[in-house]
Amino acid sequence: MSSAVVLGLDVGGSSVKYRLASAAPSERIPEALAQGTVSTPKKDPVAGLAAIARDVTGSHRLTAVVVGIPGLVDEASGTVLRSANLPALDGLALGPALTAELEAPVAVINDGRAAAVAEARWGAGAGERDVFTLALGTGIAGSHIVDGRVVDGAHGIAGELGHVVVDPSGAVCACGQRGCLETVIGAPALRRAWNQAGGDGSPKDLLAAYEAGDVRAVRVVDRGAGALADAILTLLALVDPGVIVIGGGLASAPHRIVVRARALVDERATFHRVPPIVPATLGKWAGAVGAVAEARELAARVPVGISLN
Repeated sequence: MSSAVVLGLDVGGSSVKYRLASAAPSERIPEALAQGTVSTPKKDPVAGLAAIARDVTGSHRLTAVVVGIPGLVDEASGTVLRSANLPALDGLALGPALTAELEAPVAVINDGRAAAVAEARWGAGAGERDVFTLALGTGIAGSHIVDGRVVDGAHGIAGELGHVVVDPSGAVCACGQRGCLETVIGAPALRRAWNQAGGDGSPKDLLAAYEAGDVRAVRVVDRGAGALADAILTLLALVDPGVIVIGGGLASAPHRIVVRARALVDERATFHRVPPIVPATLGKWAGAVGAVAEARELAARVPVGISLN
């Protein structure tokens, strides 16, 4: 007899990370039955994500799926309101569409929330009451968790630190504003700044050059870290979190951007109470792990064959 499983999908601008786990409730971090990365479907996201889910599930019995999306999500209806990095999803009722395709309950959440849930329960924020998590990658996702619950605001869109304006005269952001944090320290922005400075390659090459003391790389990283520090100071003034956890591909070891930003926060803080600012510990899988945790809860309250809407 096939076993009951849940699936977490962490959908990014270029790739989808998936994690398949037992549907059985547990306080421990969900152990992966299958885990991996595939390309993000571009032309037909519903059919593409459904195909990924079927391939990953195999002969198991799928009881719930949670999809983490970079952008604004109406969780009640499962609709993607706006995704700056995945515009094909804008206005799409993704949850109901995938529920119909997979004949299992599907919920859609913000990817920052998914990563925050994982880091708060099992990662760098474990044991802390008040945790704000940032994920630095193609975009910048954020989420605030207090006493184990996500504080997502009156309209479910709180935590979007990537769209705090740090340079009013800066580049136009995909969201429509000018000078958002993402336009300075998002991965595409760092790549452009590095290439314009005469450097070659990706943000990883930029960080390698920074470690080697390349003056051009130091200027680019310092500008990005400075923008991040300014955004964190805004966060401290408005939210006053107990700990800030910073993850995502751009914050991976050796954590140079995080370390530099923390130093600048310390230099610039006045009345602010600066909490521990620490690297995430779950790495690139945090979003998928958090989605699995949410999928287990979904499976427990919505039986297979029952529509969410």
